[in-house]
Amino acid sequence: MSAATREIAEFACAPHEPPADHAGRLARALLDTVGCALAATGSPIETILRTWSERECGSGRSTIWTTGAQVTASQAAFANGTAAHALDWDDVSPGAVMHPSAVLLAALLPEGEDTAVDGPALVAAYDVGASVFRAVAQALPRAEHYGRGWHTTSTVGRLAAVAALSAVRGLDVETTQNALGLAASLAAGSLANFGTMTKPLHVGAAARDAVLAVSLATDGFTANPRQLEADDGFFAMYGDRALQALDDLPEALEHWRIAWPDDLAVKRYPACYATHRAIDAALELRDGLGRRLPEQVEVVVEPRGLRPLIAHEPSSPTEARFSMAFAVSVALVRGEVRLCHFTDAGFHDNDVRALMTRVRARESTVPPLGPGAFEEGYAVVTVDPGGEARVDDTYGSPQRPLSDADIEAKFADCCAAGGLEPAVAARLAAMLGGLPTAPRTPSLGDVLLGPLPPD
Repeated sequence: MSAATREIAEFACAPHEPPADHAGRLARALLDTVGCALAATGSPIETILRTWSERECGSGRSTIWTTGAQVTASQAAFANGTAAHALDWDDVSPGAVMHPSAVLLAALLPEGEDTAVDGPALVAAYDVGASVFRAVAQALPRAEHYGRGWHTTSTVGRLAAVAALSAVRGLDVETTQNALGLAASLAAGSLANFGTMTKPLHVGAAARDAVLAVSLATDGFTANPRQLEADDGFFAMYGDRALQALDDLPEALEHWRIAWPDDLAVKRYPACYATHRAIDAALELRDGLGRRLPEQVEVVVEPRGLRPLIAHEPSSPTEARFSMAFAVSVALVRGEVRLCHFTDAGFHDNDVRALMTRVRARESTVPPLGPGAFEEGYAVVTVDPGGEARVDDTYGSPQRPLSDADIEAKFADCCAAGGLEPAVAARLAAMLGGLPTAPRTPSLGDVLLGPLPPD
């Protein structure tokens, strides 16, 4: 009989030594995740959430990244997780189609500020959370869970963040089992809300619920210690009722604790990751178009490759991030895909809107160009006239990672979009880059709101 809840709890509570390169890996994730949240400053999602937080939030030692306000850990987790995913620009796990860092860091950084956690402990806890994210998603598996319409980032994210928080707090196995069971009963998040403000809210709610579950369990709140593998538990409800995939869970957890960097993509474009291969292919073709727009554009992707996207014409910049037609049209018309293209002005670009009506997207088990085999996915874009191009590994994927300079440039762009002074942005970048080796987690609020250095 499976003992998944206990196995995950034992894994989270065991001492782990992170590989030497994981401090640098976490520094990149910190820059990207906090940067994406800052870039959302002033967006409709962030503005509504800020108004709510000013009305509802109490005082504490944890920082809301977009305002510098000091609130409780659960409130900061909720605000920061939502903001980090608001532009759909945060990192992604290509193998499991989920966004790990936005959930994990939105939960871990407030905890670190609240209890003065040191950097190496954050690295080890992130390793635990990143592993649980992938091992549980793999065990569901995707065809069952995502295929039913569940948002893996939200559902599995609660369990992953609970494991990470249990690790950083040094909880015992029994308390962690209770926290996992509690969080599993809060798991939710529907693909039907993709393209709306509620999709990023899934991330904030997952981070907040993890903080809540761990705090309640620490105080003695109980749950079924076998909730995940119970007959009516998490895996039976959300995944494969046979539970056969759980047989390999301990090995998968240890594998992904080391190997999660091999399944992490930092996004180059501020749109759903399902559009990125097609954007790259469209950009390859763009130089050959000259000033004329193609009469027809066809996009072909792997089976289920269109599942995260909307099929109808987008009605807002938020929906446009989930529109293959919009993303490919921007790439072909403007030769780049940037934040400015998902503003009101960019959304109403007449040339882009005109080309969108000529774009058709479909799925195929056999790519219409190049070899028949592919791994995680592919995109073939055909423009008539103009030619065709295929991309299997998008720029930013583990196979074609962004350089450190790319990450730093993206962070600077995010900070500029969020209205941060260059000196504040530089100070924040230095703090985040050094956090994985710091003796304690500094207050982000002090960095964001502290006095500027003299000229």
